[in-house]
Amino acid sequence: MTLREDLLREFCPQNALELERDLALLHRSKGGQGFVDAIARLQEFVGPGTVRHYASTTTCQGYLMPRPWGLKGGFLRLSTGEWLVPDLRMAPIGGIFLSGASHGIERLGVVDVGSGTEDTEYAQPVEGCAVLATGKPPVVYREAVAERGARCVISDFMPAQDTRIGRTPEEMPDTVNYASFGSEAQGEGFGFNVSHRTFKRLQDMVREEAVEVDAFFDADAGTGDLQVLEAHMGTPGPQKPILLLAHLCHPRPGANDNASGAALLAELVRVLCTVPLEREVIALWMPEFYGTIAWLADQKPDLACAIDLDMVGEDQTKTGSTLEVTATPWSLPSFISDLMAVNLTTHDFRLMLTGFTWGSDHAILNDASLHVPALLLSQWPDRYYHSSDDTPDKSSVQSFEWVGRGVLDTIADLVSGIPDERTAVVAARIREQGLADSVRYNDPLIRDWVARRTCAALLALQEIADTPVVRAELAATGTTAPMPAFQPRVPVIGPIEEVWMTTDDLQWNDRLMRDFSCWYNLKAEVINFIQLGVEREDALKLATAEFDAPAAAVHAARHYLDLLTAKGYLLP
Repeated sequence: MTLREDLLREFCPQNALELERDLALLHRSKGGQGFVDAIARLQEFVGPGTVRHYASTTTCQGYLMPRPWGLKGGFLRLSTGEWLVPDLRMAPIGGIFLSGASHGIERLGVVDVGSGTEDTEYAQPVEGCAVLATGKPPVVYREAVAERGARCVISDFMPAQDTRIGRTPEEMPDTVNYASFGSEAQGEGFGFNVSHRTFKRLQDMVREEAVEVDAFFDADAGTGDLQVLEAHMGTPGPQKPILLLAHLCHPRPGANDNASGAALLAELVRVLCTVPLEREVIALWMPEFYGTIAWLADQKPDLACAIDLDMVGEDQTKTGSTLEVTATPWSLPSFISDLMAVNLTTHDFRLMLTGFTWGSDHAILNDASLHVPALLLSQWPDRYYHSSDDTPDKSSVQSFEWVGRGVLDTIADLVSGIPDERTAVVAARIREQGLADSVRYNDPLIRDWVARRTCAALLALQEIADTPVVRAELAATGTTAPMPAFQPRVPVIGPIEEVWMTTDDLQWNDRLMRDFSCWYNLKAEVINFIQLGVEREDALKLATAEFDAPAAAVHAARHYLDLLTAKGYLLP
């Protein structure tokens, strides 16, 4: 049998679904006991691996690390005794992550502050109160708790609303959404997530009379650190290792996000350990973003590529999802996303190859400072995303089988070679996308970059599949300048996140994230281009084209570059 046949024969998607069910029983906060218990459950299945411990009370590269946090209990009741949030030991998603502990049971007056994100909404004092707020909880925390002394945030905030799949508070009135305060929160206050029905009732009550609640919140520093589980398969050799990763954090139940990715990765590791691999494969389970940057800074791996599994188990008929294969950014051309898309193509499921976007740990690896082509596999949108309804019954063993076989097929290609017929399809896809983009853009700078990107992706493919078809596609691209070399201009590895930001900077950034869906992509990619030696205005032009950024977002990106330069995070 071939390697591919051995891998696919051994793979059992039901294992992934059963493991997802186990993980969904755990409240997996960063630095909490539930996260440690999840690692232990994975170790029972895949073996001990290596558990790495990282401090979470400091900064790491561009990131302000969140303090370790463990939820121990709590509740929210009207002063009359009526329950608003049940015992958090039973329903932990009702507690906002990074909340501090209350001073026993606190009786608090309730103030409705609208969104709670704007100065103008705080005409009424909120010091020592509980605020009802519809806005993003990290922003509400800064405005209400950190700035004005509120004790408690009561939220029904639903991220990523989507009327196409019935994901609105009005259509899901009894759903409780997951939320976290920002990494800068130091326990000055606490917060509860409530259903939209409960929230609207509280709003109605506050309009009619003075309302008080009895709030109790118990949280501690959990394990005191962030933990990452690492496993190795195969034999190190001349080819660089392949990284497979899945974040393990998120509240109970968190089935599709992301017990599904963590569970599928565990089954893939089990399968890969059953065969001799002539290439090293590394697997990583970690707290999203923070565990990845800490591991990269510590281990300094030299990687060939990465596959990020984040929300892969969805039953598409229930969640309204489409499996997205996220391409690498323009600043880092690769064939890996096209290869994965070819291996996943089927008429039985919805599949889409998308342009680069943030949203998971692949974004860190694609940064110019690390230069690791990383794709994301993620089902999106998802009606039950970040909510109490994200339970294992919304997953499908058929989805696990589909995605798992696609990943194993791709690993077999990268280890033992891509079949000629598949190579031809991948090469044609790369060339066709290049042609489509060259027609779309008239600007010579952008057209030149498209040609470079197309050629670079084909050259990378040729390194492992030097076929006549690939050579012909390369010849068809004509004479093209090579991709420029990396020129470090930033004193950290990975994206520049919130480590440099003051409160005013955070508020400014929050507004841009709210107003422009492309903001995260735009600001990171501009820095990538600059670190490839592209002049500032040209870098802005390329990133603007890549993400169809509006003029106001581009203007903000210029200001962002000025801020980074002034604060020493963008070097001359």
